[in-house]
Amino acid sequence: MDEKKLIIALAVILILGFLSLFIVIIPWANWGRIPDWKNVAIDNLLMGIIFGAIVYGIYMGSRTM
Repeated sequence: MDEKKLIIALAVILILGFLSLFIVIIPWANWGRIPDWKNVAIDNLLMGIIFGAIVYGIYMGSRTM
């Protein structure tokens, strides 16, 4: 397998795992509470920033290989 394809495959697996953690697993832990939309928006913003940092790190790591 080509190194570039391997990096892309690993990045996709990492991104899917990261998104499944925040979209599927964490909401199940908080089903009993009533959503406060201000906190939900802040949580989504923080998840977006973390996701962007991970994608940027993967991109910069793949450029230096």
